[in-house]
Amino acid sequence: MSGGTPAERSGGSRLLFVDWARGAAYVLMVAAHVAPSDGPARILLVSEFLTAPLFALLIGVGAQLSWSTSGEHGWRYVLREAVRAALVIALGLLLMQSAASVLIVLVHLGVLMLLCLPLVRLRTTPLAVVAVLALVLALAVPGLYRSLTGGHVAVTAASEPDAFITVLGLIGGTGGYRMTGFLLCAVLGMLTIRVLRNMSAAEWWRGALASAAAFAVLLAQLVAPNLLGLYEVHAYDGTPSEQIGVASGALGVLLATWTLEKSPLGRALPSLVAQLIAAPGQAALTLYTLQILVLHVYQVRNPLVRDDHWWMLALLIVLGVGFAMVWQTAFTALLRRVPQARHWMRGPLEGLIREVQHLLAPQPRHIIEADGSARGGSSSTFGTD
Repeated sequence: MSGGTPAERSGGSRLLFVDWARGAAYVLMVAAHVAPSDGPARILLVSEFLTAPLFALLIGVGAQLSWSTSGEHGWRYVLREAVRAALVIALGLLLMQSAASVLIVLVHLGVLMLLCLPLVRLRTTPLAVVAVLALVLALAVPGLYRSLTGGHVAVTAASEPDAFITVLGLIGGTGGYRMTGFLLCAVLGMLTIRVLRNMSAAEWWRGALASAAAFAVLLAQLVAPNLLGLYEVHAYDGTPSEQIGVASGALGVLLATWTLEKSPLGRALPSLVAQLIAAPGQAALTLYTLQILVLHVYQVRNPLVRDDHWWMLALLIVLGVGFAMVWQTAFTALLRRVPQARHWMRGPLEGLIREVQHLLAPQPRHIIEADGSARGGSSSTFGTD
């Protein structure tokens, strides 16, 4: 089958490669959380490095797409996006109360959504300047924090840190999730999606080369130093090698999914198959929450047992992917009789957020009708557009 990408043949406006990348992020996340070992040739170790940066990069992609396709750029748009971010933050705070042995990332991603609101309005050149500044911050803040705190991971109350050190710690000086690094990934996502949307399918080979280059940087920054014994690089350590490597790796995943969709192989995929592959990425927030709930139940029932098992890895992947595909298949059939249910097609939490957005900041009728005819709109991580 040829004559256009799966998304074009299906008549939808969704960018399937973005959903595919989010689906890849879900699988990487599950592996990072419950894989009992690094796997053959330590291949699964990449999940520890890439999961959170990939979600952050896709936050930037989604924010840019939402701004470009929303049809409105005034206070209503800002309110809708702020509502989305607030709900993601609230859900993150709720999931933090679970017994799951997982460092919840939703609060950081919700804050990142708010940071993206003014950035998506910038022209490409100023946004590129922001990317350079974000890179400088991502590289400098962790090292500056370590130098000011004497290399300690945390500053105790007895040491009475000043406000500057406290702020450094909050924005990226310490912790598993660093906002400076997340901001770098998000801005990279914004810039990349602007370029990709102006490229044709015939240029898929350029995407392949760019993806290979991005993964080469990942290997040079994360794998080579450890393999050659030059110096150690660990996930979440905030070193320059780690920050550059994970951002490049996340970019490589996005470029790889774009290349796949535009390549002859991707263009030959039946539309239904391509849409089903995209289903887990479209329900990313629901699947994230479902994973935490499963791990919470397991830890409550087995408080002294670790959740790192191969069977748990398989269960969460099959459960998440299967749930998303069944949900979307069911709603595809339902939409023929109940068009109003389109907001719930991506997933239950995605639909709930969309309904709250409509309740607090209703869209004009012409935008709602356009959204309904598009049957999907833009792709926004942990959102509903």
